[in-house]
Amino acid sequence: MSLFNFNMEELLTFFAVLVRYSVLFSVLPFVGDNHVPAPVKILLSLSASMALFPGLVASGVIHPSDASVWGASVQGIIFTIGAEVIFALILGYVARLAFETIHFGGNLVGNFMGFGIASTYDPNMQSQTQVVAEIQAAIGILVFLAVDGHHLMIRAALQSYQVVGLGGAGVAGGPSAYLNAGAVQRLGELTAQVLRLGIEISAPIAIVLFALNIVFGILAKAMPQLNILILSVTISALVGLIMMFLTISEFQAAAGEIFARMGTNMNAILQSLAHGH
Repeated sequence: MSLFNFNMEELLTFFAVLVRYSVLFSVLPFVGDNHVPAPVKILLSLSASMALFPGLVASGVIHPSDASVWGASVQGIIFTIGAEVIFALILGYVARLAFETIHFGGNLVGNFMGFGIASTYDPNMQSQTQVVAEIQAAIGILVFLAVDGHHLMIRAALQSYQVVGLGGAGVAGGPSAYLNAGAVQRLGELTAQVLRLGIEISAPIAIVLFALNIVFGILAKAMPQLNILILSVTISALVGLIMMFLTISEFQAAAGEIFARMGTNMNAILQSLAHGH
């Protein structure tokens, strides 16, 4: 098989591989963020496909000869490419949940610190976010790179072919054959973990600020002449920043654990998809 001399089956198989990696590199965290130019994403997906396709074929993970079956009809091609898009979107969604956890925890802390009125638009998240969430997200990206999270994502994307394969959707009822109750339940469980883990990483700061608000409530009743509203905003922000500094090592450890689970979660959802096929 020559890289620049594909036959029809090899060309269809390579296109299917390219579709999966193109969608992945457009939705995965860090490489798929909006600040990464579209030409860079296209180049990354094309380079990854060209580099990994010969190895996938040589190892027997994918078989270009199967394209003579699913590529024999328009329906088979549509179903196969549709399955590749769905698999890539699900993988990217599961990977992004790790960063959603960081943002949720940061926004929760920001609300306790009184920064809810000072939110800004985050083009990466495409939503309003707070300064605290941006700071913790920046730290999270550094932790993500330190634990080789980008390698975990690429490894999970490569191993996805060993789990769900390529080309079977064209003869097995289409992508819907993989969306079973177990996979949907697994996705729900992973999504629910965002709330739980987000609360856990924000708990040390949130508990201190909650206790501080109780003190402000007692002072407001004991000394009504004090302007508790102005005083609470200033002190809450100061105490929150101090607690962020004191708990930064714990936050880094929690973020590292979240990113370490990312590859496991991606493989788990792929197993759920494969079992329903």
